[in-house]
Amino acid sequence: MNRIFRIALFAIVCFLCSCERRPLVDVQVMTKVRVVLNTDDIQNVTTGIYNEKIVAELTIPEIFRVIFYDRKNNEIVSQEFITRKGIGLDGRYFYEGDVYIAPGSYDMVCYNFDTPSTLVHGERNKNTLEAFTSEISDNIYSRFKSRADAPEPSLYYEPDHLFVAREDGLNVSPTDEEFTIVTEARTIIDTYYVQLRLVNGHYAANAVAMITDLAPSNRFGIGEPEYGRYAGTYFEMCRSVDARMRMGECDVLCAVFNTFGKRPDHIAPAVESQLYISFNVLTRDGNSVEMTLDMDSIFKTPQAMENHWLLIDKEIVLPEPDGGGFKPGVEGWDEEIGEIEFGK
Repeated sequence: MNRIFRIALFAIVCFLCSCERRPLVDVQVMTKVRVVLNTDDIQNVTTGIYNEKIVAELTIPEIFRVIFYDRKNNEIVSQEFITRKGIGLDGRYFYEGDVYIAPGSYDMVCYNFDTPSTLVHGERNKNTLEAFTSEISDNIYSRFKSRADAPEPSLYYEPDHLFVAREDGLNVSPTDEEFTIVTEARTIIDTYYVQLRLVNGHYAANAVAMITDLAPSNRFGIGEPEYGRYAGTYFEMCRSVDARMRMGECDVLCAVFNTFGKRPDHIAPAVESQLYISFNVLTRDGNSVEMTLDMDSIFKTPQAMENHWLLIDKEIVLPEPDGGGFKPGVEGWDEEIGEIEFGK
């Protein structure tokens, strides 16, 4: 009997020693997060507009996602979507919401969650949190036939503006008072304006372009665009006029487009440039006109580096329709020149 009692007592002691004393409910601090939207100084969107007839629209977000990451392993700890939207005394939009989180030290990442074209994955870890866009369809690839014999990059749709805020080393402590975090979100997207002269533009029905040597994504959890892959961005173009031309007002083919950023020069091969742009214009009689140009020198101009203006001093000529094609009247186009947009 004593032997049985000793065995039972030993088992109880072992059980108690193996237990960890924990509170019945984990302590959590209610943390208020306020994200202030800063849209100042976005080239070709809110400042530095080259062509007032071609102005990029900026969609103001409606919802932000807030993620807290463990500082030791960068894994997600808590997240919340905040939707309380207002305008501060400085005229800027802000977004507020409450997040319940245990005391500790965290890195926080916030981004707007309502972008149709910009997609996000890898959110379980801060190092893999990445924004990207989908690859274009095969029928769009087929419009750029002259590059079939060249090392073609993967082509992606242009991204929407993604506004991101990051705060590292936030210390959340137990307190009876409300804990508030205020942070500022700015876009991680670059916006460019591109144009070249257009001859016989009234024959155009649709125009698109692709530009290469751009980053295909951005690991915005750590603030690093993806420069390791050779990729390109596809976008639509329109017809307008440029009154700043040295020869006077001129018909132009132009666009404002978004990108995750241009790859640094030291990454591109030194022998042959991979930085080029291809234009494809579909005429009203069903023909296709394509032009491909090297963009190395254009990106090194002061206009490109300071204002993101890619002003190409060349022209693309559309041929007159052949005898069997449809020949449109040009009176209507002449009256609306500079305002007509196609391919939208």
